[in-house]
Amino acid sequence: MPSTRPAMPDNTTQDFQAGALAAANAYRATHHAPPLVMDPDLNAYAMQRAASRSEQEMLDAGHDGLREGTGENIFWGATTGTTAADGPAAAKSWYDEIKDYDFNKAQFGSSTGHFTQLVWKGSTKVGIGRVSGKGSKYYETYIVFVFESPGNMEGAFTENVLPA
Repeated sequence: MPSTRPAMPDNTTQDFQAGALAAANAYRATHHAPPLVMDPDLNAYAMQRAASRSEQEMLDAGHDGLREGTGENIFWGATTGTTAADGPAAAKSWYDEIKDYDFNKAQFGSSTGHFTQLVWKGSTKVGIGRVSGKGSKYYETYIVFVFESPGNMEGAFTENVLPA
């Protein structure tokens, strides 16, 4: 089992969430997906998930323990400074996976799963959380988006991941 450390402190603010949501919804609009609506219960869950993800180095915690019926995108950033990564940076990193997505094949790929979840038309609610703090080598930020209904469902890519 990977070694654990104390969870990093919550660094979620309303301004952070608003910026993250606006960036995500701008990408979704490009792909004809309805805007995500922030949900207070999902926000609490996203904050819990961000904290638990930070208990292991980098992205070693993965999606372990994710509850049924929820999709998740996780962003990890590291810097030598002490400024937490912002929501638009996370959304852009996920959206940039579009370069590897084949709209003609319309299927899941491990290198495109963040992109497809981000623009998944059937996902309508989101929770957004962020923790940050000093890790063993860097100042680290964990940003988690949790989605309902979840995306990346086999056989449903054609109708949920639309070309720009």
